[in-house]
Amino acid sequence: MIVSLILLAGASMIWADDSIAVEVPEVVTTGDSVFGTVAADTFMVDVPSDTAQTITMARSDSALKKQAIYQGTILKLDLANTIIELATSKGKIQSFEAAVSWRLKQRFYPTFEVGGAHAVCQPDSVLHQGAGGFFRAGTDLNCFRRHPESLSAALVGIRIGCGMQSFELPDYGRHFKADCWGEIVLGCQVHIYKGLMMGWNVRYKILFTRNPKEGEQLPRHIPGFGIRDDSTWGFSYYIGWKI
Repeated sequence: MIVSLILLAGASMIWADDSIAVEVPEVVTTGDSVFGTVAADTFMVDVPSDTAQTITMARSDSALKKQAIYQGTILKLDLANTIIELATSKGKIQSFEAAVSWRLKQRFYPTFEVGGAHAVCQPDSVLHQGAGGFFRAGTDLNCFRRHPESLSAALVGIRIGCGMQSFELPDYGRHFKADCWGEIVLGCQVHIYKGLMMGWNVRYKILFTRNPKEGEQLPRHIPGFGIRDDSTWGFSYYIGWKI
């Protein structure tokens, strides 16, 4: 009995990051097994003693199976992108953005982002004036596997975005244009207090609608994407609340 308890204590130190719940019988004899829930694969330990004993700890997935699929909704408001665009464009580009994500199985975050932008800019020799909205849809994966119950997360994800606007160029008049792009997103979020959290992400954006039709002039700024280019980078810093 004493040897068994010492062995179990040693095992709990080795797998300190995993939760172990073990029921130990009063007397352990040769051939007996002790079963517990271990966040690792099944393993076997031999007990050195006069009478050889084997203790088997078997993983149980019953707790995981009982885990709820839906675990809350997170509302986010982007702060950094609005401030950065206002500062770099001297107020000529104004945008806002909000997002909602759903926490599933503590690891998956399907996300929908929506916003709007107004721009009067001249990134090249042509003056652009336009206003419109955009949305993005995709999902994030939480890479923190050992502590999935925490609201803090390291996230990697993808997005598909679409921006629509009414714009005007000199000698071209006012037209309507929709653009699409894809994004790779890396970021993290930190749990502050109760449902409050803050986070940031970096986006690498690849434009899909690059080639104009015959006689078509393209807007110089795309809502949700930025200055038109084959690819660009974006940064977001947001505050969020889990409901």
